[in-house]
Amino acid sequence: MKAPKTTLLGQFLESARLGLDTLWSHKLRSFLTILGIVIGVTAIVGMTALVRGLDRSITGEIQSIGANHLYLRKWGGRIVAGEREFLRLERRPEISEADVAAIQREIPAIRTVDVFLGTGPFPIHRTLSYRNDETDADLLGTSETYPIVDGADLASGRFFTASEVRNRNRVVVIGQGIVDVLLPHVDPIGKVIRIGGLPYTVTGVFEERALLLWGQTKDTRVILPYTALDRDFGERGPMDLMAAIVPADSVTVDDAREQVTFLMRARHDLRPGEENDFDIITQSNFLELWDQITGSVFLAMIVISSIALMVGGIGVMNIMLVSVTERTREIGIRKAIGARRRDILWQFLVEAVVLTGIGGIFGVAIGSALGAGVSKLIHFPVALEPWSFVVGVAFSVGIGIFFGLYPATRAAALDPIEALRYE
Repeated sequence: MKAPKTTLLGQFLESARLGLDTLWSHKLRSFLTILGIVIGVTAIVGMTALVRGLDRSITGEIQSIGANHLYLRKWGGRIVAGEREFLRLERRPEISEADVAAIQREIPAIRTVDVFLGTGPFPIHRTLSYRNDETDADLLGTSETYPIVDGADLASGRFFTASEVRNRNRVVVIGQGIVDVLLPHVDPIGKVIRIGGLPYTVTGVFEERALLLWGQTKDTRVILPYTALDRDFGERGPMDLMAAIVPADSVTVDDAREQVTFLMRARHDLRPGEENDFDIITQSNFLELWDQITGSVFLAMIVISSIALMVGGIGVMNIMLVSVTERTREIGIRKAIGARRRDILWQFLVEAVVLTGIGGIFGVAIGSALGAGVSKLIHFPVALEPWSFVVGVAFSVGIGIFFGLYPATRAAALDPIEALRYE
C-alpha cells in the first residue's frame, strides 16, 4: 500500500517541478497570469486585517462604556433604511430636561442620569484658541455627573459643579491633547481659552485614557456644561438631547430599561400597542449595530476579492490552454511511451495549482505588508489573522483547480498520433 502513495507523491512533485519550470521560462507571462490572483488574495488578507483590527477596536471601545449603561434619545442605535424612515424618526419629540429629571426622581432603580448635548449626527465643532495657538475639536455638553457616568478621572483641577451647570457658567474641562497644543508649558487650571471666540475658564484636565480606535489617547475631549453649550452654540435650533442612565448596582440593565420605557411611554401619552417614540440604547445595541456594519463590509470585501480572483482564474485558464497548444507534441511523446490520460490530467492540473498557489503566497505577503504598513504609518488598528492567510492560499489553489480543470482535461484527451504529428 505504500508504493502507490510514493508514486502519487512522485507524480505530484514531478508535475510541480514542471510547473515551476514553465513559470520560470515565461516570467512576464506568468506574472501577468497570476496578477489577478495576487490582487484578489491581497484584498482578502489586507481588508481582513483592517476590518478585524477596526472591529476589535470599536468593540473594545463600546464595551468600555459600561455593560449596564442605558442611553435614551429621540432615535439612534439603528441603520436607517432610507430618507422616508429618517424623516419619520426625525419627527419624534425631543427628549427633554424634564424627562431626564423625571427618570432621576421617579425611578429608584436609577443611580444617576447625565445629559449629553452634541452627540447627534451633526457634532458641534469649534476652534479653540489660547493666545497665538489654536486647534479644532468637537464639543460635548454634559451635566456635573459626567465623571460618574463616563468613569472619567481628572489629572488636575476639578469638574464643573451643579451650580455652574444651572447658571450656564463658561467653564470647561479638557483633555491632555488640547493642553499639549494650547497650554503646553503652563498650568492650564484657571486659564481662559476661547471656544468659538467665547471665553471659557479651564477648571480641570482629564487623565489620559487609552482610545482603542486609533491607538492614540482619548485626550481631545472638550466638556462644558450642556446649558452653556446650548446657549452659546445652539444657533441651529434645539439640539438632540441624550440621557445617559446608570442603574443602581443591584438592578439589571433589562429591569432598568423596562422601568425607563414604562415611564417614558406614560410621559409621552402613548397608547398600548403604539410604537415607542424614543429609543433606549444599550451596549448590546451598539454591538449589534456594529456587527451589521462589519458584516456589510465583509460582504463587499468578498465581492471585490472574488472579482479579482475570477479575472485571475480566467487568465490562468487562458495561459494553460496556450501551454497545452505549445506542448502538444510533448503530450504526444508522453502518451506514446505509456503515460495515461490521468497522468497528463494530473500534470497540467498541478501546474495550474502551482501557478495560482504562488500567486496566493505573494498575495498573503503583500496583504500582510500593507496591513502592517498602514498600522505603522497612521496608527490604524490592524489584526493579521492567520486564518485569513489560509483562506487566501486556499482560495487561490481552488481557483487553480477550477480554472485549470478544462485545459488539463483537454490535454488529457489529445490523440497521441495527432499530437505527434503536430508542428
